[in-house]
Amino acid sequence: MITDFKKRNRVDNKSLLTGIVIVFFIVVFFAVPPRDKLSQLCFWGNNTKFMIAKMMGDSNATAYLFHRNNAIYLAKMYPNRKTAISEMDKSIKALPRAASESELKTLYKDRAEIKLFLGDYKGALNDFVKSDLITFNDSLKVALLFKVNGNYNQALSYCNNILNKDNSAYAGFACIADVYKSANRPDVALRVWDLALDMNKNMPRAYVDRALLKKSMGDLTGYDSDIKLAKQYSPTVDLNASIIEDTLHPKMLTLNIR
Repeated sequence: MITDFKKRNRVDNKSLLTGIVIVFFIVVFFAVPPRDKLSQLCFWGNNTKFMIAKMMGDSNATAYLFHRNNAIYLAKMYPNRKTAISEMDKSIKALPRAASESELKTLYKDRAEIKLFLGDYKGALNDFVKSDLITFNDSLKVALLFKVNGNYNQALSYCNNILNKDNSAYAGFACIADVYKSANRPDVALRVWDLALDMNKNMPRAYVDRALLKKSMGDLTGYDSDIKLAKQYSPTVDLNASIIEDTLHPKMLTLNIR
């Protein structure tokens, strides 16, 4: 009986030690960077899948997608590093010669989105232009990228593209007003918001933006008045929200894995 007890005790000790080691590695895994553990696991899976494809001789046609997907995972894992851009460079270089031109343009646009997410505004603008795939939903991004890079005329052109499609679009007015404000013409930006609210008074965000512009110009009475109007139309309006900041500093990378 005593011998059996000792054997069970040794087994229990091994199980306890194994459990401690497992818990230790789990704690370390979640404690060390990166914080996005799901992307890290997917990154490992993507690399394992590609390694198997290489062993089977099936990697050449899919190498560009491997590097593209890696770039997305790396951007989410390390938003303060440029390793994701290097992976996108490899993806474009690995694109098979037989691939269509539209596929190359898509990769340029994907790289533009990653560069924007990482704060490389000059690179993002260059890749958006290279892609030649600028949609209506991209107009605000491209306009603001032109603005950041000092080309106000091109920025206004893309802002106007928004209003040409929808003459009451809040994003279009926000775009134009921001460009003029950045060009040290707050007076013109103020007239833009006046026009926007003349066309549609039920735009609480426009009242907030006009209020903030008035405040920056020293008109505190006008600021208070517009904030009151904004809250009348929407009591829960977020005074700190900004379509401009959200566009230039996206909190999420929305590219899909392929």
